[in-house]
This record gives sequence, C-alpha cells and structure tokens, in this order.
Amino acid sequence: MALSEITLRATNSSNSTNSGRGPRQTTLFDSLGAAQRRHKRTHKVSLDQENVPIENGSDGIAVKTAKRRRASPLEHKPTETLQLNMPKRPQNIYVKRPFAIHSSHIAQRIRQRQTLAASSVCTISRLASLVSPASSAFRLYADSEQQLGVLPLACKYSSMSMPGKLAMVDESGHISIFDTHKLDPDSEDSLEPVQRWKAHENSVFDIEWRNDSIQAVTASADETCRLWDVERQMCLGSFVGHSQTVRSVSWRPDDMSCFTTASRDGSIMMWDTRCNKISVDGEQVFRSVNIIERAHCGLLSSKRPVRGKRGITSGSVTCIRHLQHNPLLVASVGSTSEIVKFWDVRMRQQARKLLPTPVTLSSLASSSKRSRGTASLSLDSDGARLFSACNDNSVYVHNALLLSQPIARLAAPEFECQSFNVGTAASPCSRYLAAGSSNGNVVVWELDSLSANSSGRYAVLQGHNKEAGCIAWYPGKDRIQLATCGDDGVLRIWNEDSVLAEAAKTDPMRRCVWGFSHITHSVAKKNY
Repeated sequence: MALSEITLRATNSSNSTNSGRGPRQTTLFDSLGAAQRRHKRTHKVSLDQENVPIENGSDGIAVKTAKRRRASPLEHKPTETLQLNMPKRPQNIYVKRPFAIHSSHIAQRIRQRQTLAASSVCTISRLASLVSPASSAFRLYADSEQQLGVLPLACKYSSMSMPGKLAMVDESGHISIFDTHKLDPDSEDSLEPVQRWKAHENSVFDIEWRNDSIQAVTASADETCRLWDVERQMCLGSFVGHSQTVRSVSWRPDDMSCFTTASRDGSIMMWDTRCNKISVDGEQVFRSVNIIERAHCGLLSSKRPVRGKRGITSGSVTCIRHLQHNPLLVASVGSTSEIVKFWDVRMRQQARKLLPTPVTLSSLASSSKRSRGTASLSLDSDGARLFSACNDNSVYVHNALLLSQPIARLAAPEFECQSFNVGTAASPCSRYLAAGSSNGNVVVWELDSLSANSSGRYAVLQGHNKEAGCIAWYPGKDRIQLATCGDDGVLRIWNEDSVLAEAAKTDPMRRCVWGFSHITHSVAKKNY
C-alpha cells in the first residue's frame, strides 16, 4: 500500500462548519510535521529555561534553573529547580550544558587517544647513555696463535632463575658462556667467557635455554640438534631427522621436554625428550614425533623455465617461535615471502603431493610484486605482538592473538636487512624493539600502546663495522642491558652509564674502540 493511501481519517468539526465541506483527511505527513513542530517548541522552551542568567544572592550562593533530563518529544515535563554551590560570576553569563557523546564509536576513539597520550611519554632519551667500553667486548678467535676470526651466529640470555648468564654460539661449533653481572667498566681487560667447549663439528646457528636455565639445545649445520647440560658441559642426546642446516629452535613454554626446530630443507619438526629414543654407541639418539614438510613453499624467481624443476620450490624456514597464549601453536617465517604462518604441532602429516595447511597466516605486508623473505621472528614479553624483520628493510608488527594484516611497520635510514642473519629482540618491558642491521648499526625503536613509533625518535648503537645480526636483552627489569654480535667477530655488552657515554663521544681514541649510541628522528614511517 502506498504512503498516499495511508490516512488518518478524522473529522474536523470546526472546519466543516465554517467551510461547509465534508470531513477533512489528515495524512501521515501532516501528523509527522505537527509532531516535529511541537518538539521544536518544547526544545526552545527548555533552552530558554536553561540559559537563565545567574543571580548572585546575598549569601553568595548562585541559584540555577536546570532540567535534569531531556524530555520526550511527545511528552514535556516541567523543569525542576536545582540549587548548586557555584562561585560568583559576572552578570549575563550563561551556564551551558556539557556536550553529551551519543556515538559509541566517537567515545572509543577518544578513549584510544587518552590511552595513547598517557603512554606516549617518550623515554628513548635514556638509551643515549648506552655504552660498550673495551672491558665489555669480546673478540672471537678460532686459534689464539693464528688469530683467525670466527663469526658469532647467535646469543641468548638465560632466564631469571640464573640471571646474568649469556650463551653465544659461533661458526666454529663452540658454545661460550659469559657472566654479565661481573663487568668492571674501569678494567683494562676485555670480556672473557667463564665456560667454552666444542658442541658440534660444524657451525651452530641457534641456541635456546630451557625455562629452568639448566639445559640448552643447539641447532647446527651438521643437520642435528643436541641437548646440553650447561653446568657439566655434557651432551644429553642428539636429535636426527633434518636433511639440511637446522636454522632455529624454540622450547614449548608449558613443557620442558618438548621443543620445535626449523631447517633449510623447508620442514618443521617436533621433538620430545621422553620418547622416540634409541642408544647408538652409548649416545642417546632421538627421532621426531611430528613433522611439517614444505612449510614455506614459494614460486621460482627465474623467468625462464628450469629443466627438471617445477614452478614451486621448497623454501627455507628461517625462524620459528612458540606462542605464549597457546603453546600448541608455533609461528614460522621463511625465505620465500614475508608471510607469517601459525601451525598446530598436533597436525597429522598429509599426502606428499598436498601442501600442508596452516591454522592461519598473515597477508602480504608489502605491495611489491617481488617476493622478499623474512630473516627473523621474535615475541614481546607478553606474547601479544610478533616482530618480523623482512628483506625489504622493514620490521613488521603483527598481532599474535589475531593474525591478519600487520598492524605497524618500522623503518629507518640506518636499518638495512639484506640477509637472513639479521635478528630482532623486544625488551622485557615490551617498550623497546632492537634490530640488527646489515650495515653494522643496531636500531632501537620505542613502541607506544598501538605498536607504532609515534614519537618518531629511535636510538642507533654504533660499535660494529660489519653486519650486526645477533640481539639479546637482559631478561630482568632492574637494568637495561643489551648484547649484540656482529660479523666483525665481536660480542658487545651495552649498559647505561652517562659518564662513560659522554667520554666515548668526545674522546677520539675511545670513539674508535668503544661502542656508543645517539638519538635521531625518523624520516619515513608507515602504519597499517
């Protein structure tokens, strides 16, 4: 039925008497117009009653006539008189009603701005006092007589159950343990390890402490992993199954018997120290309990077809991390793209012709058609954010609780990521993110509540003359301490000391040997 046919039939006796015509039909539009006019009159009367000049009485108490609530458009109730203790004001000053927010979206945006303003206090200036004197540096040599340089490949701090222990692995297959609590900045002697032993016959690419900091597992280029008793320097077992270099290892946060490894062969393997073990020549050898093959497959970059090869290649898995909110999920990145994938460690093996299906995966971060790999992956202390260093010279921030498009992108002119050995690490307070660089710098961004560098300021640590790839933060919140390793074969420990930091910047001799930091502003930044 059309609106013109909807009528409210009413008899207007006065009109029919005066004009002599039949009963008048009042349409729906007439009724709505009458209601709007009544509402306007009611609203005007209420405003006139509210904006009454304040009259100062003899006792200094101002009396104001106000309406406690807005009346309904169809029903207007008389206003009530409310006495308020207000200070004296000049005449003809009207008290206006505060603006009320009727939109929940606007209220949410205002709360976000208030939260951001409360947490946007810039504290990056304290990082300008970070310094690494000669007594806090250690240079690796394969042989003390020949002075052959060795490249460090990874460094990790132990948990707070045994604070101050730093483990470093290198390409010669050694493990070095340092005590960072016994550093004397006034000493002329360089940093020396308290323990050092041969762990593998080939390069060791990663090391991961167990939660109790008693044992640690290493990942090597000899295609095996080994579990170590750090105090006794004793191997507790070897883990065999990968066909190429093992790049990364990660312990399950809720189980000290299970860990996961990633390799250049494109597979992710799960291990359990309680099962699948045999004894070979008196040594415990373990087999994997589950495997995910071809986790990060990509297209061949060559434009011409390669004889004997298909269009899909099995890319390397460069890094993995177990998630804290769900220990059964593991996050991985590869050398074929900047996509982050979540896997369930309980998933069954699929047919060899089928590619494995992840639980979820992120969308492409960059708009470039050229696929770029990801070098490293790290979690913050709360386990809510993931940081991935991509080969497009950017660090992407992901929401670990709901993986989708990156929520922020961090970049700086001093930051370059041109290899798969550049690492990232978040501070224990989750306020700073440090990343190595292919040009030798270490860039530290300050993150706000929205995971972006809103202040536009960041710290640049200068102490390596070649690529700085290994980054580790001291896990305690009682101090700011940072460990970095570079391809120049030097391990540096950075501590806060304003006096030594000023001396390192002003003294030309110390400036060449020590490591120092400075604060600069961001040039280009893009948030998602």
